[in-house]
Amino acid sequence: MADRLFQDRRDAGRVLAGLLGHYRGRPGVVVLGLPRGGVPVAYEIAGALAAPLDVFLVHKLGVPHHEELAMGAIAGGGVMVLNDDVVWSRGLSQETIRKAAERERRALLRRERLYRDARPMAELTGRVVIVVDDGLATGASMRAAIEALGRLRPAMIVVAVPAAPASTCRELAALVDEVVCASTPTPFFAVGQSYVDFTQTGDAEVRDLLRAASRAGPPGTGSRDAGGPPGERLPGDRPEGERSRAPSVHRPSDAGGKEMSGMAETGFATFDTTVNKTNHVLRAIEEAYGWPKGLRHRSYTALRVVLHTLRDRLTVDEVAHLGSQLPMLTRGIYYGSWNPRRAPVRMNAGEFMARVRSTLPAKILEEIDGDVERLVHTVVHALREQVDEGAWEDIKSIVPKDLAAVLA
Repeated sequence: MADRLFQDRRDAGRVLAGLLGHYRGRPGVVVLGLPRGGVPVAYEIAGALAAPLDVFLVHKLGVPHHEELAMGAIAGGGVMVLNDDVVWSRGLSQETIRKAAERERRALLRRERLYRDARPMAELTGRVVIVVDDGLATGASMRAAIEALGRLRPAMIVVAVPAAPASTCRELAALVDEVVCASTPTPFFAVGQSYVDFTQTGDAEVRDLLRAASRAGPPGTGSRDAGGPPGERLPGDRPEGERSRAPSVHRPSDAGGKEMSGMAETGFATFDTTVNKTNHVLRAIEEAYGWPKGLRHRSYTALRVVLHTLRDRLTVDEVAHLGSQLPMLTRGIYYGSWNPRRAPVRMNAGEFMARVRSTLPAKILEEIDGDVERLVHTVVHALREQVDEGAWEDIKSIVPKDLAAVLA
């Protein structure tokens, strides 16, 4: 996909609609825009596909005092996705992340009420969901949306964006049924580089587009020029508060925020567990080498290099099986920059160690006196303590025999 310059978000939406033409007329398609910039793009797609339009809220979590840098994102249902590289390299504490998430969750619920005008969200269970943004950089917001949508049990999830780095598109392709990126600029600096007019989308514009979509006729009877894309309530859509059978997904309720409190407790219970498990792994590596917590990037880098080297030796099925056993945050490190289309790198235990050595920064090699084998076994031992023994034996049984000794 070559570089492409879009006039504005509406123009980008029309381009994407042409790439998504195979969904026009297909039963059960619904288009979701990520506010705010994704909604004008989604509006054009929904109109062209004669599909209903809705909004799905996701909020970026910015690093304190560097808000432009995303440390993660939150979405409805208590879902939070973290950018592990940013979290660990910046030494961000659990409390810092918690406070940022609580603040953004309150903002998310305010916008939910502002945009919807008390309209219920369309039923997504069993539907083909096309989720749209105006572009992606790290993809953290989109990953949060994908995870939250997955809990609603759609038949398919399709990601559609006008512009994104090729690496981000590849990473998302491993999580959803289809990814459509109209442009993958190289080098990629920012989403705005793909637009002539990248004026910020306001809340009023989002609300107006959603209202226009809700006034349009049933799919197949309207057009963009006749008042916007169809957005009628479909048969089977549920009233507010009843959109999903999935018990882990909650809807905002009263203005007092009781439902938000429940969301936070549910989401942070899982978050606390996975942060603690990953911290235990990193601390175990640090204690083995006497590294202070202030240099956490060393233990994080060691964990990432060993995990990636192991992952790149496995088939796609083996990668998924191993990943499913890891703590959630460790899983994020494990999958980072993974290309599922790449063939497994065949290597025995000695070649495995050599690859780890060639990937580690020189400073860490110096710190460990070049003893890569000890480092690998230190990382593996730290991981084993956070995975059930039965699950670990299962992992060993599915990896190639020449690496089983590395995991012993």
